[in-house]
Amino acid sequence: MSFFSRLRNILLYCFMVSFGFMLMLLVIVFMAIRFTPLCLFRGKKKYFERPACMNDPQLGTHGNVRTGDGDIHYVVSGPRDKPLMLFVHGFPENWHSWRHQILEFQKDYRVVAIDTRGACESQKLPSVGNYTLDKLALDIKAVLTQLGHSSCVLVGHDYGGVISWYFAGAYPDLVDKLIILNAPEVSQLQEVLYSNLKQTFKSWYMFAYQIPWIPEFMVGLNFDFLRDAYACNAGNTNVTDEDIDAIKYGLCQPGALTATINYYRANNASPTRSYMRSAILCPTLLIWGMDDMYLDVALTEGHDKYVQDLTVAKIHGANHFVNQHKPDEVNKKMREFLQGDGSEDVGNIIS
Repeated sequence: MSFFSRLRNILLYCFMVSFGFMLMLLVIVFMAIRFTPLCLFRGKKKYFERPACMNDPQLGTHGNVRTGDGDIHYVVSGPRDKPLMLFVHGFPENWHSWRHQILEFQKDYRVVAIDTRGACESQKLPSVGNYTLDKLALDIKAVLTQLGHSSCVLVGHDYGGVISWYFAGAYPDLVDKLIILNAPEVSQLQEVLYSNLKQTFKSWYMFAYQIPWIPEFMVGLNFDFLRDAYACNAGNTNVTDEDIDAIKYGLCQPGALTATINYYRANNASPTRSYMRSAILCPTLLIWGMDDMYLDVALTEGHDKYVQDLTVAKIHGANHFVNQHKPDEVNKKMREFLQGDGSEDVGNIIS
């Protein structure tokens, strides 16, 4: 990269952090005018206890794995002698976001859905440095090995997808097949952020999250934005009010907001930071909801440079939370991929 290109990217980064800061302040002022702090606190008190939907025995039993840094909470179901399918959620979610996939695959796999480090009921760690991709990947390794498996089908969405990309590159012997939903590999995201202004402004929150304290305050003011994000007001019956309560429950755990926002701080997309791109050796399926308001479809391109066996499945009419918005279509794409012989053509596109 030339000096002028690097300088341009640094200036763009600084501008976006400042822009995100100003936007957050406007949101905070709006929320302060619309709601009183006492009203907001009372509205959250009911989310301090686990919602009934998260105790559904059909989804599995709860457990914890001790890693080198703390406890990782998980929910497990399916026959013990079946291959492991490991689910990794994104922001601002928890293990419950995989409920549709758990029910679909628990007869054929030993299904485990985790709360990632700092999220929901997993342990919260104090510093930003506790949330780097290498440490998040070590949590995945600990869950896999301590539950008695030598490899898995790894499924990740959003930030869980970023972690899964990284894990598959770092530990190729531990991943049989990789399934990613609406998540770019981190170095691919970094490239597109500074070459595609549409994605730059879609990612304003990633830049804004670099600021301490204020993002937690803004997000924590009121969680009603979740209904719009999950298209609950657009006739999406696959995400109910109780499902939204499950997300709110996770965010209301002490320290959870700071912990999950620290993912963006620990692995920031600064133009001065570079990531080593590891080749992905296992068959890989990238599922993309085409109505994603956070990540542009341009992020589906370029992965075939370092993924040996890549299939891209685009789901039209699905938003960013594709596994919940269009679960039947996602499950169908996943099953077709898993039942294949792993010999799909590189860069194969399925609409």
